[in-house]
Amino acid sequence: MNSPDRFNRNLSLLAFILGLAAVTWVAVGYVGGSALAFTVSCLIATVYLAGAFEMRRFHGSTSALARALGNIPDEVDNIGEWLQQVPVNLQNAVRLRIAGERVVLPGPGVTPYLIGLLVLLGMLGTFLGMVVTLKGAVIALESTTDLHAIRSALAAPVRGLGVAF
Repeated sequence: MNSPDRFNRNLSLLAFILGLAAVTWVAVGYVGGSALAFTVSCLIATVYLAGAFEMRRFHGSTSALARALGNIPDEVDNIGEWLQQVPVNLQNAVRLRIAGERVVLPGPGVTPYLIGLLVLLGMLGTFLGMVVTLKGAVIALESTTDLHAIRSALAAPVRGLGVAF
């Protein structure tokens, strides 16, 4: 593995670890506090891990294909023998490309959808937090005219903002 590949691999691993640490930190912060926020955080962590596993599998297939392409003999008598070095999920596409057809190699299938799902889960968390905030603010303002009581009653809406953001 050359230096730029090692750097990219280490950078990707660092980004994955930092992302997982951030999601875990947020989820742990809600243990015993807000069951809804904890559940959404755990769901985000699950989707994050599913995408990471798919990208790991894709990277492994791509690396194996690169090794197989580096080991092409000068004279290939039987293409089937050489294709055994190529990952199974890429063999048909590689065979068709060798035959001269314009075929796209398969890429990650689920990860692009998981990215959209993560964005939607984040928006859902923001929406639910804002609902909790507004509900708490309305209750606080309707229940009393005492300034001290209003301050303590606004603690729930502030927690709702914490869930939202």
